[in-house]
Amino acid sequence: MTQAKPTAPARRPFRRGPALLVSAVVVAAVVAPALRDPPRDSFPLSTYPMFSSVRKQAWIHVIVGFDANENERPIPPRLVANVEVMQAAETIRIAVRRRRPKTLCEQVAARVADDPEFAQIVRLEVQSRRFDPRTYFVEADGKVPLKLRRRARCEIPKDGA
Repeated sequence: MTQAKPTAPARRPFRRGPALLVSAVVVAAVVAPALRDPPRDSFPLSTYPMFSSVRKQAWIHVIVGFDANENERPIPPRLVANVEVMQAAETIRIAVRRRRPKTLCEQVAARVADDPEFAQIVRLEVQSRRFDPRTYFVEADGKVPLKLRRRARCEIPKDGA
């Protein structure tokens, strides 16, 4: 008796169409975020817009004190809100945005009046200063504001007032 040879299973022919379609979809998914206008950041395909996009000149809101000779002195965060710099900055930003910088100025002035370290300060100003971020850290005059807006001004209350 002769034994029948086992036959190999029939091979399916390779089809290029589905492979090309899947490849095209993957390539499109990788390239699409870079072609959006405006670019949108998304995980896992990030275009790092925080580093690659052009930013406007920044407005920074501050409170500064002045002595009788008009010498400027920055007011520390602890007298604005608390010791946290970002919370103090946000407190000033919110007051400016809500159009209440005068109220904040008066509150900070009361704290300055109680602090002997700032006894020479006679008035405060809430200011918005515009800087160019490209020159702020690298050029000598980069820290000079390009524009300055005085949002509020208040006097430091005297004892017994």
